[in-house]
Amino acid sequence: MNTLQKRERIRTLLQHMGDNLFEKERILALTLLSSVAGESIFLLGPPGVAKSMIARRLKLAFRDAKAFEYLMGKFSTPDEIFGPVSISKLKNDDKYERLTTHYLPGSQIVFLDEIWKASPPIQNALLTVLNEKIYRNGEQEVEVDIRGLIAASNELPAKGEGLEALWDRFLLRMIVDNIESEDAFEKLLTLPFHRPKEDPVPEDLKISQDEYVKWQHSLNDISIPGHLIHIIHEIRRSIRLRNSTEPPDDHWYISDRRWRKTSNLLKASAFLHDRSEVMLSDMLLLVDCLWDQFDHRDAISALILGDIIEHGYERLTSLGSLRTQLELWQEEIAEETRIISVEKVIRPKPFPGDDDTIYVEIQDFRGMGPAYLRLSDWEQLEPGEEKIFPLFEIKEGLYKPFQRLGGRKTGDNGLRIGGKENQILMEEVEEKKVVPKYPDEGQIGAWNQQAELLIRKCNKRMDKLEKQFAMEQEQDSRHLFADEDLLPTLEQAKSVARRQILDLKVDIQKTQHSYEEMGKG
Repeated sequence: MNTLQKRERIRTLLQHMGDNLFEKERILALTLLSSVAGESIFLLGPPGVAKSMIARRLKLAFRDAKAFEYLMGKFSTPDEIFGPVSISKLKNDDKYERLTTHYLPGSQIVFLDEIWKASPPIQNALLTVLNEKIYRNGEQEVEVDIRGLIAASNELPAKGEGLEALWDRFLLRMIVDNIESEDAFEKLLTLPFHRPKEDPVPEDLKISQDEYVKWQHSLNDISIPGHLIHIIHEIRRSIRLRNSTEPPDDHWYISDRRWRKTSNLLKASAFLHDRSEVMLSDMLLLVDCLWDQFDHRDAISALILGDIIEHGYERLTSLGSLRTQLELWQEEIAEETRIISVEKVIRPKPFPGDDDTIYVEIQDFRGMGPAYLRLSDWEQLEPGEEKIFPLFEIKEGLYKPFQRLGGRKTGDNGLRIGGKENQILMEEVEEKKVVPKYPDEGQIGAWNQQAELLIRKCNKRMDKLEKQFAMEQEQDSRHLFADEDLLPTLEQAKSVARRQILDLKVDIQKTQHSYEEMGKG
């Protein structure tokens, strides 16, 4: 029995499986992850980039596994995928059943190239195989033992051809390309063409049938912490918000089934790392799961990573409740450090216009009835000053230009226009006046205790956060499946979480400083 911890065992297993499979190590790792999660993976890439080789290497991870590989064509028949009809069953028992042993239903590792060229009968049978692991063979439903199903194509499914349901079944969607590194390319060129077909994976590293079944059940014991569920909620909200501003044919669609499958993939990642719960680094896998159209891939990746950064530890620190406590305390201080009095004042009566402009009324302009002046213009006038301002009158319910005249403010209530004084319509209103009320030493002392309590709570949250970071650090740096290029996202999420706590402490200290300064009189 293998005594290695799962993570180190899987790491070593992948190293052997990936021998001379240049720049495809992570894709190979994700095929193994998807198989442990009971999910399927799609590889998008041109011919000759080792897509079929990845599938063959996955077979090496499992002890005594059978593999089935097929290149789809427009003339492919169900017989070629699911097995020929049993003549003896049809003749002797009048039953239509297939001989599936050496075909897809009887295999553990399946590779289907040019998947979108499959005929509708093949597609329909694949739907239940992919989702329920069931194949309907004649009158009976047969449970299949497929551990890894890899499909490939050099294109995505065309719209309007009924391929959406099949496309949705592939949880992981990976881009496979030619080798980029010159060193790796040179190693490829120097490989011998005729090598003995030997299995590079030691037998004790391989996953047995019993282990595989046990691992599948063990995924149910893995939990997804609430602060990570919160991130998934935020990603869904962000996608909905984005879709609300785009035409329907440009929406990002993620089915409930797909969200459900992602949770199992995250659990499988945690399980293979010897953890009992999912961590933030596992959430980076969502980037490979949620894109639907190639043109949207970069945008949805940016959205996912942005929400991981902004909300990664938001629920873990529970700053929302602490912020509420601070706001209630600030309201208490505001109430206790001011006296509000109500006074009656005389001021121009406002007349709202149709364009949010406020007007004042000249009660009787030159004996012609009311005219209106913009309040902002009237407020510019100093006593004895003359300026030219437009006047308005109301016609058909709208303020329209009256005429342009000189104006001079002669007092609080008077306006001289064209050499004639006119009266602005005034009104009496109640106006609140706020007068500072200086706190005494007793009040300041009580508030200082509240400030210290809030600061202690902030420090406790920071300590909790740093312990979480320390626990995650070693896991993050040696993650089996996360894209290394995305790992800086985790550090950014940590920086945001730290900053949020520090900003809250600063707000507490600013509040404390404000009432202490008032106490000095």
